Amino acid sequence: MDLQELVDNYLEGKLSPEDRKLFESLIADNPKYKAELIQLEKGRAAVELFEQSTRRRPSSLKSWLFSAAIACVLVLSGYLLWITLGMSPGEKLYAKYYEPLPNQVPKSAYGELAADIKTQAFQAYDAGDFEKAAALFRQVESQPDSEYILLYYGICQLELGRPEKAIPLLNLVNGETAIAPKEVAAWYEALGYFKMNMLDKGTQSLQVTASSPNPYQAQAKTIIESLK
Repeated sequence: MDLQELVDNYLEGKLSPEDRKLFESLIADNPKYKAELIQLEKGRAAVELFEQSTRRRPSSLKSWLFSAAIACVLVLSGYLLWITLGMSPGEKLYAKYYEPLPNQVPKSAYGELAADIKTQAFQAYDAGDFEKAAALFRQVESQPDSEYILLYYGICQLELGRPEKAIPLLNLVNGETAIAPKEVAAWYEALGYFKMNMLDKGTQSLQVTASSPNPYQAQAKTIIESLK
């Protein structure tokens, strides 16, 4: 079954009970895809209404462009749903819960001078240039009191699609400084394991996150319960 057929069959009620259950499970677990599906249904309705109206009058370039634009929206939304259906359980968890950690390190911790490597690294991180930030963090990761560097360096690796490089960095964060809590590092370490579909390892890391108050404690407990 190709992409368009999958979307059409779902919207027209033609999927088998098993395929429909899988499709709806995906939608239930991912609110953003539910919103996309609603948009998809509205788009299909708009196309049908538009086609009905154009059958009653001559077509025009403007009409064709409108129809083509709606068709593109349908294909894009359907493609996103199709890609997510093909994800492993761990990848779905990663897609649902992963967001980069906002920079919470005070400037006084890494210097005010523009020429300072740490300063440049965090400027790149704040700008979303994770490739540049990772290269700069790498130069200062071994400096004293560098746990917070390891945390953000690890997140850069996740952003760059390299969980196998992120996990060892995040594992080195033991929480000796308040700006690099081990529970937060463990959260991102768990997401790295989920990205590689290593659910057992990810759950072990989540136990650390769930063990004491932190911004991700509730989410960690929710995931642990869902994996039982």
